[in-house]
Parts: sequence; C-alpha cells; structure tokens
Amino acid sequence: MTKRVTHVSSESVIHCIQDVHVKELVKRLNWSVKIRWYYLTISSLLILFVYLIVDPHTINLHYEILVLANGFLFFCNLIYQYQLRYSYEKCLGTYELRYYLMMQIITDYLALMLVVYALGSIETPIILMIIPNAILATLFFTPRQSLLLTLFGMCLVITPLMLEYVHVIEVISIFDPVCATSFKASVLSQPLILFGYIFILFACVIFCWYLLCSITTRLIHNELELEQSYQDMLRLDKEKTHATLRSTHELKAPLAAIKNYVYTVKAGYAGEINEKVAKIIDRIGKRCDFLLNNVTDIIKLGNLKSYVVLDTKDNTQFHPIYLLKFLEHFLAQNRALAHEKHITINMINRLTHTAEDADKCIMANEENLQLIFSNLLTNAINYSYENGIIDIVISEVLYEEDEPSAKGQEPSAKRQEPSADGQVLLGYKKRLCVRIEDHGIGINEKLIQKVFEEHFRANNAVSFYEGGTGLGLSIVKVCSQILDAELKIKSTLNQGTTVLIYFKTEGNIS
Repeated sequence: MTKRVTHVSSESVIHCIQDVHVKELVKRLNWSVKIRWYYLTISSLLILFVYLIVDPHTINLHYEILVLANGFLFFCNLIYQYQLRYSYEKCLGTYELRYYLMMQIITDYLALMLVVYALGSIETPIILMIIPNAILATLFFTPRQSLLLTLFGMCLVITPLMLEYVHVIEVISIFDPVCATSFKASVLSQPLILFGYIFILFACVIFCWYLLCSITTRLIHNELELEQSYQDMLRLDKEKTHATLRSTHELKAPLAAIKNYVYTVKAGYAGEINEKVAKIIDRIGKRCDFLLNNVTDIIKLGNLKSYVVLDTKDNTQFHPIYLLKFLEHFLAQNRALAHEKHITINMINRLTHTAEDADKCIMANEENLQLIFSNLLTNAINYSYENGIIDIVISEVLYEEDEPSAKGQEPSAKRQEPSADGQVLLGYKKRLCVRIEDHGIGINEKLIQKVFEEHFRANNAVSFYEGGTGLGLSIVKVCSQILDAELKIKSTLNQGTTVLIYFKTEGNIS
C-alpha cells in the first residue's frame, strides 16, 4: 500500500492525498457505485414482484432480458467497487478517475439498452433513465466530453427501436404484441412520427444536459477557487510559521544571555547591590523567564504544526505505550511541581483487571505525551488554590462505532463505561480516558471554546497567575490531533476545571 502523508495543522488533521477537486471526484465515483447498487436492488425486487403478481396475459415482459441486464450490471459494479478501493489506495489523478467513470457510464448505457428493449422502447418512460448518467457525465467531464457521452448514450438506447424499425430484431411490445393498431406498431409504421419522437427525445435530453452542465460548470469553478484559496491560506500559514520560528530562534539566544547576566548580578558575582536594585533585577529575571517560556512554547507549537504523520499501520513514528505506566512514571518525576503550593495529586486507576494488554496500550510517542500531560498538569497546578487537590483518573470507556470517525474528527459522543467484567458490548470499541481534574479558579463556560486559541488567557487567569503564555492548551490540542485522540474540557467558574482525553487503544488503531 502506498504511504499517505498527513500534515497536521492547528485546526485539524488534513489528509494531503489528493487535491480538493480530485477528492470530490473520488466521492462522486463512490456515490455512483452506491447508486448502482440501490438500482440493482430495487429493479430486482420489482422484477420479482411483477413475475409473481402480474398476470402474463396483461403485460408481456421478457424477464430473461431484464435478468440479463441486471446480471451484467451486477458483475460490472463488482469490478467498479474494486476500482474504487484501488483509487483510494493509489491516489489516482483526474485522468484515471474520468476513465473509470467513462467505462461505468458506457456499461450503464449497455444495460439500459437491454432494459429499454425489454420494456417496449417507446411504450414506457424507462428511456429517460439516461438522464442520471448525463448528470454523472457533467459532474466528471468537460462540457464537450459530457455532451459527446450523452449523445453516445442516446444513440445506444434508441438502437433497439431503430433495429425494430428496420426489422433486424423482433419487435417487442409489453401491452399488445399481436395488435397491428397498437401505439408502437403505429409509430413504427410511420417514419415521420418515429423520427419526430426521436428528435423530441434528443431535444429534451440535450436541454436537460445544458441546464446540468451550466450548474456543474459553476460548481466546479467554485471548487477550484476554494482550492486555490485554501492552498494560499496554507502557504501563508506556513510562511507565517517559518517567520515566527526564525524570529523566536533569534530572540532565544539574547534572552538566555540576559537571563544569565541577571542571575549572575543577583547572585553577587558582580559585587554588592542594594535592596532596590535587587528588586529591579529580580523583576527583570522574572520577565526574562516569562519571555523565554513564551519563545520556547512558540517554537514547540510551530514545530508541531509542521509535524508529519505517516498514515500507515506500520508507522515507525509511534510505538505501543502502556498509558498507566507512563502516567505513573510521569507523576513520579513531576510531583515536586506541586510542593510549593502544597497541592495534593491523586492518581486513580479505574482500568478493569480483565482487560487484555492491547486494551491498555496506545500507539504514541513519549514526546507528544510528555507535552500533553506536562502542560495540563502545569495548568492544573498554576490555577489551583493553596492546599488544593488534583485528581488524575485513568479509565476505560466504550465508543459506539455506528459511524467511525475520520482522522482528526470527533468520534461519536455516545459513550459508556464497560461492564464490570470488562466485556465490550457489541458495536462498541474501547478507548482509554485520562481525566485531569482540579478545584481551582475555573473559567467562564462561555469562554471554554476560546481556551485552545493561541495566546488566549481569561481575565481571571491573568489576575491569578501572571506567568502563563496562553499557548499550553494550543500545544495540547495539536499533540492530541497528532495522536488521533479526542480532547474535551469542562469548567465552572471558581469551582475548577476538568480535562478529558480519549486515546485509541492499540487494538483499535485503524
């Protein structure tokens, strides 16, 4: 399988497999295959219903031709289904996709030709089924190409009628095959009426094609404009990120030097200093620390935005990590951060003991996990009151998999705890949930959606703790997207904040 590359942005994980227009063509190809399956199902049921219910003396149907047409279309659609999967895996371009669809449309015309013949050609409106294929042609091809395909299809579907007219094939009438005064017999016996009917049919189909082509041409033009705008935005964002990284790298060295000089003077290596000067130097040192932290976070966030993830099962960037052991080791190294404010950190394990090892393991790397939990724990400590409590809970939840989420999108919101014996309900998959809960200052619920924006800090956060950069949760968000984890935050003003992260287990990585 060809490796696909995923570039991670601050908003979502973007699959850069094909450009926007080609992706849309793939979706339309998928839609055409699905529609064909629906048609085959409905037409087969109708054929069976008519065969069992309708009196053969009332309607004269050639079931063998209808079954032949459905069988032909069924086996062709199996091939198209395989081609569709191939188009996803091989990242095909516009030329290949248009070739595949052209073959599908020609197949549909051939099947429709058989159905039109079996249903008496002009005796039923089935010949108008050419319009759906005209729609597909206008969606995929240029106006000239779609017109040629539509005209070709019209020629095919009226071929049985013309062959009946010149007596090359047997005349089929579903109503009264032996009556010489029937409608079809009258049309076939009068060339002027026959060719008038064909002319009107062509005119109606061409008119429909013109309307569809006008609409789809405008839609495709809008798609291309949107794609160009999107590419321009990506380019500008990339340039902005590079400029920011260059500036911050240039700032980091002089800031570090200033910080070293400040702490050298503060330590008395440059001689005695009075109390007022010491206070000023102390303030300068704190500002240097703040600026260095800000610069460091900007660099981290810029690097994460340009992070590249190989979207394959054998991804060597990630490896199995036992999340519980990682958290225990992480807390053992970082408990000292809470000592200054006398904050208690509780680690609570709610994993079921009967779960398999794969259900306790996630595919990740230590670097991103370290960034996630260090930023979340630092926030919980900085915005907690003295002698507060922080709970870190790891548990299992079940996600309903009716509509599996795409990479970077939020999964289904239907969750529930697994049963007491650890059994997974049918239709659900396990995820590991880490909940970090503090009882600090919290945040206004109206501002929760803004906390992931870069440099955003609520007023109560600024007044409570001056050292924040407003980038911690932005870093957490991007790291979560890289690991395909869902991030949720709940908060109540003056009562505390709860952050939940749902990780896919190793067995559920797709």
